[in-house]
Amino acid sequence: MSGIAKSVLYFRTAKYLRLIQVINRLIRHFRKIENSTAKKTIRTRACGGFSNFIARTHSILGHGGFVFLNEERTLRSSTDWNNKTIAKLWLYNLHYHDGLNCPETSSDESRSLIDRWINENPVGPGNGWEPYPLSLRIVNWTKWLLDGNEPVEGMLESLASQTHSLRQQLEYHLLGNHLFANAKALVFAGCFFEGSTADKWLQKGLKILRKEILEQFLDDGAHFELSTTYHATLTEDLLDVINVLQAYNQSVPEEWTRVAVKAVAWQQAMTQLDGVPPLFNDAAYGISPSLVEVEAYASRVGLKVAKLWTERLTNLPSSGYFRYEGDDYSFFGDAGQIGPDYIPGHAHCDMLNFALFAHGQAVIVDTGISTYEVCDRRYHERSTAAHNTVQVGTVEQSEMWCAFRVARRAKIIQRDVHKNSVMTAYRNYNGMYVHRRTFDFGQQQVLLTDSVECKNINLPATARFHVHPDLDLTVEGTQVLVGPVSFEFKGAAKIQLIPYEYAPEFNKLFPATCIEVQFERLLETIIAI
Repeated sequence: MSGIAKSVLYFRTAKYLRLIQVINRLIRHFRKIENSTAKKTIRTRACGGFSNFIARTHSILGHGGFVFLNEERTLRSSTDWNNKTIAKLWLYNLHYHDGLNCPETSSDESRSLIDRWINENPVGPGNGWEPYPLSLRIVNWTKWLLDGNEPVEGMLESLASQTHSLRQQLEYHLLGNHLFANAKALVFAGCFFEGSTADKWLQKGLKILRKEILEQFLDDGAHFELSTTYHATLTEDLLDVINVLQAYNQSVPEEWTRVAVKAVAWQQAMTQLDGVPPLFNDAAYGISPSLVEVEAYASRVGLKVAKLWTERLTNLPSSGYFRYEGDDYSFFGDAGQIGPDYIPGHAHCDMLNFALFAHGQAVIVDTGISTYEVCDRRYHERSTAAHNTVQVGTVEQSEMWCAFRVARRAKIIQRDVHKNSVMTAYRNYNGMYVHRRTFDFGQQQVLLTDSVECKNINLPATARFHVHPDLDLTVEGTQVLVGPVSFEFKGAAKIQLIPYEYAPEFNKLFPATCIEVQFERLLETIIAI
């Protein structure tokens, strides 16, 4: 990419940013983080008792071994905490210390990890002192201490120093889930410690959350970044905040509990009968709490959640998603905007995408994500071709670039929901085409009607249907049999089966088959279940 082209992309991306993001990005280049020596006596507050937090999966293997994102590595020396040959997200997980709060992690392993982190990560540059890993580790250390564990030597001083560092580098340049995590950490540390400084941490965290909770959770309960994975994570974050405030006899705004109830209900509506959600936008299994865990946690902190989704069509208008329950199937559709304009980093080219769960198994799935690294695989997993929608020529819906950036964006221009149908359309980022899709639902059948309107150019259209790798496919003329489900395509110019790689988790790829259907202007897809 030429320097001019990249500059244009930067401009098209930056124009959506909020002023506070731009200012904060500039400040971060010149800010010098003040080091807290933590010489003052550290005092902790008495805790009135908390509800058990959601346990974490086993990631601390002992003897310096760790497993994150399905990759196992050994921490051999102090330089490995910031080893540039290892993926950034794996290193972030190494610094989170989630594994402290896993029942399978022994006390000796936990204490050894904490002691080693303190000794090998002095205040200063490094992954462990970046604000997001700081935020998660502050919470995890606090949870571990609240669970009755005696602090490791120097741990309380380090925890205070980490919170002091975090307070100086809150992620206003990103906002969204990162700022939420920062505020949550300040609340945890502010509750745990006692004194005027801790009170300031607590009040700052609460001030941020008073704004962010109402902004980040939409009216239908969804987290506004529109990822099923991040929604579960942020719902747990909100429940954690409620839990720790209750434990320290701090008031919890009634509005926050109402938001939490709706957030759990939204997760219910967007969960398949096998207990997992469709992988819409940046989503992967194994890194966020399940619906069962979230529901149980909500109950422990005193929330009563009513079922949000209905027996037939459930409309989630703020997030744009919808769900239909047939006799033997669940259908999940995406007819929403790309996400918040100022933070679309977890968005994909997936407008009018869908997932189908039928006869007790996943049939049509989203491709998923396997990496956050800047690479061809990341570009593909965010592309139009990786989703169950229509692509016109080789043109993308939105102008995705780098790992998390979006320049010009597609826009939903129609979304009409009726008793048994959803009619929706979007215009792609440069106005070259409009794709309209109608979903008509019956008890044992779904009819998809796709039409394409191109501006000043005649381009072929391709509808894609990514099949779960466990299912076999058979082509019979204009019909494709997919396990227990049949797909009939009316108006198809060409039907072919092509291989693709299904990525339900980070660093996991499974060979699978995608149905590609080429058509000119109109395609009818009859899904018999």
